[in-house]
Amino acid sequence: MKVSELSRRTGVSIHRLRRWEAAGLVQAHRDGRGVRHFDDAAVRVVTFVAMARDLGFGLDRIGRIAPGYAAGRVSIDEYVGHLQTRLTEIDAQIAELQEQRRRVVDHVAWFDARRPHPLEESP
Repeated sequence: MKVSELSRRTGVSIHRLRRWEAAGLVQAHRDGRGVRHFDDAAVRVVTFVAMARDLGFGLDRIGRIAPGYAAGRVSIDEYVGHLQTRLTEIDAQIAELQEQRRRVVDHVAWFDARRPHPLEESP
């Protein structure tokens, strides 16, 4: 199938498919005229890559996992291990953002304490 058909079947843009192909995540074969053709297995791989990107996995990590996935060699335990690692990363990002939020709140309070207060009128 051509890249346009792969895009239609997976919901992934042609631009993104070309980027993933350039990164080696999806394999295409070229005919005598140089037109890209993808086999039916590409639909499964593209769906996997799209799901992994949606979960926040980087292309480098996906590139290490995808060949085993495409060959059917990734076990459930391996999937779960990758997902647990991603959860740990997300938890670290959340903690970092919470700390950053605390610092911003402290700065707001510091500036509020130095804000000029209008003089109260006396009767």
